[in-house]
Amino acid sequence: MKKKTKDYLKFINAYIYQDDEMFCVNSDTALLGMFMNFPKSKTVLDIGTNNGALLIYANRFSPMLLVGIDIFDEALEIAKENLLMNDIKAELYNSRLEDFRHETFDVIICNPPFFKEENKRYNYYKEVAMFEGELSLDVLLYNIKRLLKDNGSAYLIYPANRFLEFTLGCEKYGFKLMEIQFVFDSNKEVASRFLVKLKKGKMTSAKILKPVFIKDGKIQIDNL
Repeated sequence: MKKKTKDYLKFINAYIYQDDEMFCVNSDTALLGMFMNFPKSKTVLDIGTNNGALLIYANRFSPMLLVGIDIFDEALEIAKENLLMNDIKAELYNSRLEDFRHETFDVIICNPPFFKEENKRYNYYKEVAMFEGELSLDVLLYNIKRLLKDNGSAYLIYPANRFLEFTLGCEKYGFKLMEIQFVFDSNKEVASRFLVKLKKGKMTSAKILKPVFIKDGKIQIDNL
């Protein structure tokens, strides 16, 4: 595989290596990376860690433990290099989500595959990262529940046109939607994505945050 030069992670002082053949960071990565917000000294799992970008964003909160899982050894090799370059310690596992066994976590983060229709224009690495053939929403939520501590939090990004389906899945597995933030592209009339913080435990109060706007590829929000 051909490696690209270093790329900058938006909003934080960090660089990573990426591979042309694999899924590369985009605005979804930066949005989720900056949306997560949790106390220090927590245990954190990144599902589908790929090149480790979200682990690097999560390291801002001085976690007790960072863990990343991915089904591709090649992705984990790049993640290992990126974490070392940024002086970050993490445990990396080559595993399908369904097969992964570990003590439960305080925080889970995931930028999941969420397109339903596969597109053969992409290679297998990108198909797995983008299309939910290998990881459906139902399987994802079931395993987040399995791996998350009681009163733990999960942070995800998902297409806005699947919001109802997502909320029904959360209801099925007993998750509470604690924070929701919709993402709007200036070229579209409706929201394209939503960021969400889920809680496994009793409901307190839900917050609908100010929306994020993307204009000419640039993320615009008050607190970014």
